[in-house]
Amino acid sequence: MTVPVPVPSSAHAAATGELKSAALQHLNSINSDNASTTATASPNAIDNNDNNVTVAPTDPAAHAHLHDNEAGFENDEFLDTTNDTQEPGSFEGPEKLLEIWFGPAPYLLQGVRTIPTELQPAASDDSLGESDRYGLRIVPKPVWDEMLAIVKCQVLNSIQNDCMDAFLLSESSFFVYPHKLILKTCGTTTLLMALPKILEIAQKYCGLEKVWRVFYSRKTFMFPERQLHVHRDWKDEVAFLDRHFDHGAAYTVGKVNGDHWCLYLTAPQDDCLSHMTSRRNSVNSLENNTSTNDENADLVVVGGRDVENVPQPLSILTRECVAAVGQDSPLASPGSSCESSVASSSSSISIASSASSASYLYPSHDQTVEILMTNLNPEAMKRFYQRPDDVPGTVGGVRVDQETGLAGLFPQAQLDSFLFTPCGYSANALQDGNYFTIHVTPEPVCSYASFETNIPVYLRNKKSSGSSTPVSAGSASEDGDAIEDVVSKATYTGPETLTELISKVVEIFQPGTMSVTLFSSHLTEDGQMETDRQMERRQRRMVKAMGRVAGFARTDRILYEFDGCDLVFGHFVAKA
Repeated sequence: MTVPVPVPSSAHAAATGELKSAALQHLNSINSDNASTTATASPNAIDNNDNNVTVAPTDPAAHAHLHDNEAGFENDEFLDTTNDTQEPGSFEGPEKLLEIWFGPAPYLLQGVRTIPTELQPAASDDSLGESDRYGLRIVPKPVWDEMLAIVKCQVLNSIQNDCMDAFLLSESSFFVYPHKLILKTCGTTTLLMALPKILEIAQKYCGLEKVWRVFYSRKTFMFPERQLHVHRDWKDEVAFLDRHFDHGAAYTVGKVNGDHWCLYLTAPQDDCLSHMTSRRNSVNSLENNTSTNDENADLVVVGGRDVENVPQPLSILTRECVAAVGQDSPLASPGSSCESSVASSSSSISIASSASSASYLYPSHDQTVEILMTNLNPEAMKRFYQRPDDVPGTVGGVRVDQETGLAGLFPQAQLDSFLFTPCGYSANALQDGNYFTIHVTPEPVCSYASFETNIPVYLRNKKSSGSSTPVSAGSASEDGDAIEDVVSKATYTGPETLTELISKVVEIFQPGTMSVTLFSSHLTEDGQMETDRQMERRQRRMVKAMGRVAGFARTDRILYEFDGCDLVFGHFVAKA
């Protein structure tokens, strides 16, 4: 895949300075006698019987030491970002994926609507449309451009809706929600080197001084020796992340001596919202027992500090809930019928469903599927090469969409695709508060494709009473029986089950090997924390959903239980 446009020289100069600063700061912070710790854990062991799930205990934290190649940070040639030494036909397709949550839900940031006066751009930026913007979505695009220059990529095109912004990059994708960022970059991009800049932007423009939780992951690199900085070694990436975040844990999922997947994540930090600065033009203060948004808003922010300055749980209630509870009642009291816990079993943050028509656009139950494919069928890959009559860019992307069937995968989604020169393809798609993203490197020596989505799909079909109603990971009654589908009030078309989704994607790309990851949060569809019984039932459905893929033999299936979410990893090899 060829990057069509170089990074502008002015942006590159600033990026190089940021890159050197971040790298040298990281080098100076290293203390060989007190290395950052890496938390590791044994996965939940899954045997070949779909009905058996054995939970293994978590191992204590273990040290992770940086390698001697850290000394390379002092070498200007090593820091040079002007020379990407990718050899022809050997592009590094597997992406680095960073997801930073500054809060458990977008509504908690509705008060962040205006950037500080001193940071206002000289000219108005209407490139992202006129949708209701708050939280991280108020950051001007040129600010994100500066951050992406540090990563060594740039925006090729963008789309947006009422919920989020999606930027198609020269190397993969960037999604901006009000409360979280998802940055996914391939090649020899230096994603983690931009982490200090991302945190700085969130603080300066939005007053977000703490992070709620972080996910960083990547597949095994094909050409690890060509990576730059900490990306040359997983242990170095973990150590870098540990220096920026507390309570991090690192995992190598799958065969260490084979095709595996690396994951770093932090536990939810529910005190993050109490550290937001006072720059909220809609919410005057959290020091009173209640604070309300503007007169047209549906939500009331409750919490802050009591009369003795003791932090209290933060909640968001609809005005209907406030009226129902009454002015003399403790609105923020835990257990209120209008509230529902968010994010983790230890969470003190509660959220009530908004009564507005857009409340269902951000599903309470978060489920993300990623399919990482290698050894792709060369015949299938011919459609991802530029043809003599193709117009590269978005026009060529539309041709690929139609010819491959990608346009019909989720027909209602807003699709933004790009055909590279001489080959390669990327696409972002938005559907309400959900997305999918696809990236393809078709060259035979390094063929790779990735598909990722958080559009709701279900883990199995309801078999009782002869019904075929699909059941999601987050839809279960107390006894675990299937209940009415409440994934979303919106009507979606596309694959209904995880098995169907994987089959459709596999049919398009025809991989020889693939890894599939399935994340599922511990919230039900109505925003309530699962009971232990509900969690166990959902975990069993997750495991079963990763059972069989037609034409493939499964070589790995592993369940991990984390704070606030679960992960099932599966690895598959095409049958001869």
